[in-house]
Amino acid sequence: MSDNNNLDPFGLARGWMSQWEKLVNQHGTELLAKPEAAQAMQAMTGAAMQMQAASQEASAKLLAAANLPSRADFEALGARLGAIEASLSRIEQSLRAVAPEVTPPRPPVARTRKPPSQSPGN
Repeated sequence: MSDNNNLDPFGLARGWMSQWEKLVNQHGTELLAKPEAAQAMQAMTGAAMQMQAASQEASAKLLAAANLPSRADFEALGARLGAIEASLSRIEQSLRAVAPEVTPPRPPVARTRKPPSQSPGN
């Protein structure tokens, strides 16, 4: 029975993963305790944000040159459509409050079909 516990590959993997997590946690804590590391990470994050902004600006210019809408244009259009739908909903609600919906009576069905005539041979 004890041999089965030692030969469990998933148990070994869980043990290795646990040890790896503890080591990474320990070294990460030591590294982040240094102000140089925190400043370097802050600089990298700032650079990444600047690159993202430059990329978005370049793609917006490219789309504008091709006379195509950008993501911001679609978002603005979506916001405008939402405002229009909300306005229509308010108008519909106020119209229902002023004049409740009345269904007009159905006109009578015109009976234009004549019964078959009875022939003398039947």
